[in-house]
Amino acid sequence: MVKSMTGYGRGEEYLDGLRFIVEIKAVNHRHFDLVIRASRDLLPREDKIRRMLLEKISRGRVEVFVTLETTRGKGKNVIVDEELARSYFQCLQKLRTSFNLLQKELTAEELALFPEVLHLEKNIIDPDLIVPVLENAVARAVSELIGQRTEEGNRLRLDIVNRLKELESLTEKIEERGPRFLEEYQKKLSTRLDELHDGREYDRQRFFTEIAFFAERCNIDEEIVRLKSHLQAFSKEIQKDGVMGRKLDFLLQEMNREVNTIASKSSDLEISHLVVEAKSEIEKIREQVQNIE
Repeated sequence: MVKSMTGYGRGEEYLDGLRFIVEIKAVNHRHFDLVIRASRDLLPREDKIRRMLLEKISRGRVEVFVTLETTRGKGKNVIVDEELARSYFQCLQKLRTSFNLLQKELTAEELALFPEVLHLEKNIIDPDLIVPVLENAVARAVSELIGQRTEEGNRLRLDIVNRLKELESLTEKIEERGPRFLEEYQKKLSTRLDELHDGREYDRQRFFTEIAFFAERCNIDEEIVRLKSHLQAFSKEIQKDGVMGRKLDFLLQEMNREVNTIASKSSDLEISHLVVEAKSEIEKIREQVQNIE
């Protein structure tokens, strides 16, 4: 199973009027780079979140956003300071008596407007209850992230497999062209020598020596064998499960090395064109591999 390094996941859980929101965003990166941004109340749980992600993700830059919200005022209690309210009431009564003010009934609403008669108190939740709820939210987000990475990975694999077949076809064409090019060169050289000597005898041994030297200099058999070996290894690797991006990238570098050597050895125009196409396919595959975990 091929996994992409890009994806997004979100998980939510609720506890006593609180909502735990976990969002995970992942993009390409050569190594594993994890950044966690959590609410102050959840900072002590950061190590647990980190361990959970390390169990599921091996490569990529991963950003985790953990937020704690109250739901419609829940999670807080309204506290009435009755002693303070009584003191306010008694003070007002005393003022009326001292200054001969008219007696007026004081409503509860008016009394509640005095400072600190009413105040909000945040519910304190047992930390032991937070951990499993937060873990569930993280697990949901990770599951969604892995699902997206797997789906994208399958699309990448299909594209890469198709391009790999094209690269294998180009390799076969290069291999077939090598001997034909040597035969054509030998015929051209023989014809040219015959024309220059106008039917007269010339040193045939030197002619065959030149052909042998040219054949040795242009021989690409070893490069073709190694290129086919890398293609076979790549094809097997991409059908496996697990982390494979770095190995695939290494194999592509080796393929590119062999193709460059073929280009430097051969002076045949047709092989040169095939090499250009092969290098183009390798680069396109490499661009896709950069997205694979």
